[in-house]
Amino acid sequence: MDLLWRFTDYFMDFNKVRHFQELCGLQEAKLNLDSASNGTICEEQDGTGSLYSSASKNHLKTDLKQRLHQPASCCDVDQLNDDCSQPQTEPSTTIPYVVTNWLLYHMFRFGSTLGHEIFYITCIPCIFWNMDPFIGRKMITVWVVTMYIGQALKDIIKWPRPTWPPVFKLETRVAAEYGIPSTHAIAGTALPFSMLMAMNGRYVFNWELGVILACMWCALVGFSRIYVGMHSYLDVMAGITLTAAYLILGWPFMELVDEYTLTSKFAPWIIITSHFLLGVIYPNTDRYSTTRGDTIIILGVGAGCHCSSWLHYQYGFLFEPSGSLPYDINLPTFQEMYIGIARAMIGCVITILSRFMFKYLSLYVVCHAVCHDRGCTSSSHMLSKTTPICRDRNGSNHS
Repeated sequence: MDLLWRFTDYFMDFNKVRHFQELCGLQEAKLNLDSASNGTICEEQDGTGSLYSSASKNHLKTDLKQRLHQPASCCDVDQLNDDCSQPQTEPSTTIPYVVTNWLLYHMFRFGSTLGHEIFYITCIPCIFWNMDPFIGRKMITVWVVTMYIGQALKDIIKWPRPTWPPVFKLETRVAAEYGIPSTHAIAGTALPFSMLMAMNGRYVFNWELGVILACMWCALVGFSRIYVGMHSYLDVMAGITLTAAYLILGWPFMELVDEYTLTSKFAPWIIITSHFLLGVIYPNTDRYSTTRGDTIIILGVGAGCHCSSWLHYQYGFLFEPSGSLPYDINLPTFQEMYIGIARAMIGCVITILSRFMFKYLSLYVVCHAVCHDRGCTSSSHMLSKTTPICRDRNGSNHS
């Protein structure tokens, strides 16, 4: 057991995240005190005056057992906010960084976007529209299950993300979420490997090349989260391990689940009910974060994709590639390319517009039904308004 604690403490060390950032070209920028009023930033060549001193290193490398036995606090030490029902903001003490390797910077920033909503909402639907709905259904199933488990584990384990000092924070949106496991690493493993496994036996392709490409995708997303300072090595390893375990244990049942989803007349009711209940029983947290909201979106995407697939199958609209198994992978003709681009553009516009419309309607209904606040226009604003209102005079929370 002691070996497990040492392993965990070693890979959760935030100083290793800082070392990776410096290795990839991120350096601390120093404020010129003489011209601080003008906001001038200069880069010091020596190591003097840096907040990232040896004392800071020794202080931050705390023993994991002691940290876990401390009483759970409402907010992390780098997110100073007395009212944890409020969305937390990036602390003002964040030190600017200097990029010395722009190639790695843009590569890792791109890798990080492979786990953002903009990627999900634009690229995954294109698999249904232009590739093969069979593969899309398998990817969605693996993605929804692993992401739900990962998001729930975050709010159950409640281990912190890397903090400044010593880590540079290049992103702030999910800074209020807990760290382990990394859901970017989960998605970066689930999507490419579920696609690869769904194509196996269905298409003629080079399996070794597919494995290499899937591993490159997974590595890019995982290391990008360390580079932007949002996860430790342990967080990324936990996300990859969780997804690998599900793929090994759950994939043998995937064909059975897919067949039942398409053919059973009770499938839509079971899908909608189960996804709704999963949202209801999601673990409650003691502070505001985007985790629960993102999880509800993920469940909604999964329910919508499977219900629409059922509807297409029942009415004979389900698309299948032409030819016999296994299918050949051929380069698209110019006409097929134009049609595919048109589908993607029109579909993405409709998807994005639908997303904003239903988000606005949902917020409108919830705000008026729960807190009667006609001024809330965003989820964070709704939370900040509903949390105090939905508590009774005795301090109990009914929200």
